[in-house]
Amino acid sequence: MALVSEFLGQLTLSYGGEREPKFPTVVPARDFDPARDAARIDTAIKTKGERDEPTNVVDYEKIDEDARALYDAGVKVKGTDVATWITIMSQRSVPHLQRVFDRYKSYSPYDMKESIRKEVKGDLEKSFLTLVECFENKQVYFANRLNEAMKGKTAKEKVVTRIVVSRCEVDLMKIRTEFKRQHKKSLYQTIAEHTKGDYQRALLSLCGGDD
Repeated sequence: MALVSEFLGQLTLSYGGEREPKFPTVVPARDFDPARDAARIDTAIKTKGERDEPTNVVDYEKIDEDARALYDAGVKVKGTDVATWITIMSQRSVPHLQRVFDRYKSYSPYDMKESIRKEVKGDLEKSFLTLVECFENKQVYFANRLNEAMKGKTAKEKVVTRIVVSRCEVDLMKIRTEFKRQHKKSLYQTIAEHTKGDYQRALLSLCGGDD
C-alpha cells in the first residue's frame, strides 16, 4: 500500500488556472487524499471493509448504472475520476462487479483491464488491474502470480510462500487446476524445479500432490 500512497501523493494536481498536472490523464476529485485513497484500494484488494454482501437478487439497473459510471469516469472523457473507480470497486460485491465488467463492454470499446491500462499508470494501474483480475477469476490470478514468481532459476520465496500458505485450505486445488490449464505444467512440478531442501518439501506437502 505504501507504493500506491507514494504514487498518489506525487501527483501534481491542477484546477482551473493552475499549471498542467504532471500526470494529466489522472483528474482527482476535490477531496483527493492520497493516503486515504491508497488505503481504500488496499482494502478493496483484500475484499474487506465496506464491500456489499453477495445476494441472490441480480440488480440489473444498478449493474448498468455502475458500468456507465465507470465508463463516464474514464474512457468517455479526458482524464480519470479515480475516486469513482475506487468507490465502485471497493464497495460492490464480487458477483455484482463481474456483471458490471461484462456490461461495461457495451459502453466502452475496451474491456475494463484495457481501460485501466489506458487511463492510469504506475502503482495505481497495478492496483486496479489486481482488483479486476481477482474479481474476474481469483484462482487464475493466483496461478499466474505463482508462475511469475517461479520463472527464474530460483523462486521468489516470499510470494510463493504467501500464496501457497494462505490458499492451501481455501482454494489451492482450484489454483492447481488453473495453473496446469494456463501454463501446461503442474504446480507441483514447477515448485519441485524451482525450490530446494526443507523449503521445497514443505511447499510440496502443502501443495498436496501432482496433477
